[in-house]
Amino acid sequence: MIPDIHHILLFLSLANVSLTSEPSLQNGLDLALKTLKVVPTHASREIVIIMGSLTTCDPVDINITIDELKKEGIRCSVISLSAEIHVARYLTQQTMGTFGAVLDDAHFRDQLMSQVDPPPAAKTQHNSLIRMGFPHTKSEVEGKDAPLSMCMCHIENLEEPSELCTTGHHCPQCNSKYCELPVECQSCGLTLVSAPHLARSYHHLFPVPNFEELPFDAMPASSTDLGGGVKECYACAKALGQVADKVVFRCGFCKQFFCVDCDIFIHETLHACVGCNTIPGVDGLVYQQSAKSDQEDAHPGTSKQRGQFGM
Repeated sequence: MIPDIHHILLFLSLANVSLTSEPSLQNGLDLALKTLKVVPTHASREIVIIMGSLTTCDPVDINITIDELKKEGIRCSVISLSAEIHVARYLTQQTMGTFGAVLDDAHFRDQLMSQVDPPPAAKTQHNSLIRMGFPHTKSEVEGKDAPLSMCMCHIENLEEPSELCTTGHHCPQCNSKYCELPVECQSCGLTLVSAPHLARSYHHLFPVPNFEELPFDAMPASSTDLGGGVKECYACAKALGQVADKVVFRCGFCKQFFCVDCDIFIHETLHACVGCNTIPGVDGLVYQQSAKSDQEDAHPGTSKQRGQFGM
């Protein structure tokens, strides 16, 4: 999910909030429950709680709220800044979430970043088509400069009032203007996104398979030999040695060898095999295919796309 500027500003404003009295885990869950109830069933309903207190002051039995969260299919995860709390552990177990007690700053970052990737979709999840619009930018109108207008996203915002400008993203359905994406059109309700927004979430659907771990001696002599018996990584071109690089990693489709640093970078950051996307004759979507289809078709990514669209 791409963070919205309003969410970032809201988090930054929490630094100026003075904390008084005791915290209530149940009140926070009830407030989030009211918000997530209206979310459609095809979306992922999640609550991430960062809790530093060892106690919680709840008005009624918190088990009632936990049962309601479980009934609505809302996944709750807790990151404790102090120690393990029984009620927080029980909450995550009942809602199929995760619980973690922070050890240090690095562990807190790891726990927080683990919540970024969306969880696997539930089998009982109802799937349906979502209407989306790709806005366009009007620079000229009938040979003249675009007129000054206000955007819909700030027209009623008192903290950040809308300003007259000629640039913006126009809804393809009702022609309303917005200054940033993604956003839901306030006039027609159409979800407005851009193509890069969809591309960033594509790797969650088709992750790169794990590379095969092999000893250094498994690299063939004809594989990027530099003349002195030293071979190099296909991605970063770093010279590999038998002492420093005891193991290498090979892609199962393009058959290229990578060092351990590039293997981590490809699977955690790039989300695309360098060899499959750069070697001529190997389709960029080849890692989505099975080994059987790879042998049958020289361009398996193209054949899969044809099958998806019924061509």
